[in-house]
Amino acid sequence: MKDTEAASHGPLAGITVVDVSSAVAGPWVSSWLAELGAEVVFVEKVGVPDVMRMTGAISGDQSGCWVHMHRNKRGMDLDIRSETGRDILLRLVSEADVFIQNFRPGVAERLQIGYPALSVVNPDLVYLSVSGFGPNGPYADRPVYDPIIQAISGMAEAQNGTYVKAVVADKTTAMAGANAVLAALVARSNGAGGQHIELALLDAMLHWMWLEVFWNESLPEGDPAPTYSEWYEPWNTVDGQIAANWVNFDQYKGACEALGRPELAEDPRFATRDARLQNADAQRSEFAATLATMSTNDALSALEAADVPCARVISRQEVFDDPQVLHNDIIITEMHPTAGPIKTVKPPAKFSGTPTALTRHSPSKGEHTDEILTQLGLSQSEIDDLHARNIVA
Repeated sequence: MKDTEAASHGPLAGITVVDVSSAVAGPWVSSWLAELGAEVVFVEKVGVPDVMRMTGAISGDQSGCWVHMHRNKRGMDLDIRSETGRDILLRLVSEADVFIQNFRPGVAERLQIGYPALSVVNPDLVYLSVSGFGPNGPYADRPVYDPIIQAISGMAEAQNGTYVKAVVADKTTAMAGANAVLAALVARSNGAGGQHIELALLDAMLHWMWLEVFWNESLPEGDPAPTYSEWYEPWNTVDGQIAANWVNFDQYKGACEALGRPELAEDPRFATRDARLQNADAQRSEFAATLATMSTNDALSALEAADVPCARVISRQEVFDDPQVLHNDIIITEMHPTAGPIKTVKPPAKFSGTPTALTRHSPSKGEHTDEILTQLGLSQSEIDDLHARNIVA
């Protein structure tokens, strides 16, 4: 990664994004767009660092979260609540393709930067609003964080009464937001013009969960099946844990034979996939008892020989030495200009015709403010005056 003015790379080269959101659900949308080649200007409050600058390991004004989530972006400090700051934002938006905000419903309108105001400045603008519960309704004005959405969506219950230990609601929403922005850009290229996209964490989380978490509720008159929370768990071995799953009968039969339990393949409780689902507890008891007597290496060797999907449950530290991770060259070690050595991962999608590139390290607070103002046509004396008035930093 070189922090240069090199030309953008990737399928979104030439697309400009202005992001005034905070935390994860909004900023991770622009992270995806930045990794795909868009030019992203991320705006922070003057004097107030975004919460993700202080989340995780810290080095200076960079955190373990920040160095990944804000790479390929330029950072600007701007008081958009002031009239002068808002005017600068409007100048940025007039030349942009995408605008992202995740204020509580009504705040953007009070700041005069809602979609109606910005669409006057730029009719072709794709405007994304991200909120916890949507623009109206009984919960619309409530503050919200990821665990609140996990609780109210049923996700915590589906995890046997605990949270997923990741910001799954925020990141799921962000991925839905990136998809929505890309779809709106395609529509614009087909003549639809700009438009407003509204996205709520609760909506996105339920949509993401529906495939399998709500498979019984999807068919109210169908025969209910045990959920993943009842049978998607690692298996304990003598010296660790493994993941092993068998979906079709050949895999199930292979597991039975590999683990020295061939009689279970003929057991009517487990003879079909439906039967294995309906008798998940009994099946788990049978295999758990067997695997608990085996070493991890022996269990994996037997299952791999039978072509049963399996893997050792490894620690986060062991991920760095995993043979497939090394082969795919997923993890990057870099030297950040202010944070020192960092580790991050490559964007997952590889494009043959429009390859992506990591061209910028995550910005220090306000690192590119003057650069951006200069590109907007402001003189150095005008920029100095903005600093003196604390409009920018």
